[in-house]
Amino acid sequence: MSQMSFSTLPEASLPPRALALFDFARSSGVLQGRVEWRLMPRLTALLSGPHEGLPPVVWSLRGDLRERMGLRPQPMVYLQVQAELPLVCQRCLHDMLYPIDETVEFRLVADEPALTQAELEAEDEALPASEPVNVLDLIEDQLILALPIVPMHDHCPQEEASEPASASSVDEEADERQHPFAHLRELMDRTKQS
Repeated sequence: MSQMSFSTLPEASLPPRALALFDFARSSGVLQGRVEWRLMPRLTALLSGPHEGLPPVVWSLRGDLRERMGLRPQPMVYLQVQAELPLVCQRCLHDMLYPIDETVEFRLVADEPALTQAELEAEDEALPASEPVNVLDLIEDQLILALPIVPMHDHCPQEEASEPASASSVDEEADERQHPFAHLRELMDRTKQS
């Protein structure tokens, strides 16, 4: 899937609230746009920082038919979401922006499949689509699933700002910790001599 650019999309475009995905896939449909944060209350309730002023979420939905040997083509849709989620780093407890650039493949099915081992190991996700689907809900669900369990900076800004301790003082402290009774023999020898 080609990368989207923030500059090539309209300022805001509301995703369809009722899209017939089987027809969308059969016609090789393509939709894309931006969605405002205020339209995703379940997601914003999970965010730690203010989302006002952040660029909207960029999304793209593409449909096609996947060829399968000896079987009818499988209707598929591909959803891509790009966003920067405001969270709090659990290492330094400061605000951070967590970048998301996720693409998920949905295999369209009439009914929810049984949760078999093959289904769990499938590279795509089964999506029941006999009824029209709310694309905004799909976008919001994908962003919620992409949230990290423990958000952390790759490198906390405070760590980079603090001065590192000199190597010699670190070595001395390590020696002290490794040999807490190193001087005990000297004391015992002195006691015997007196």
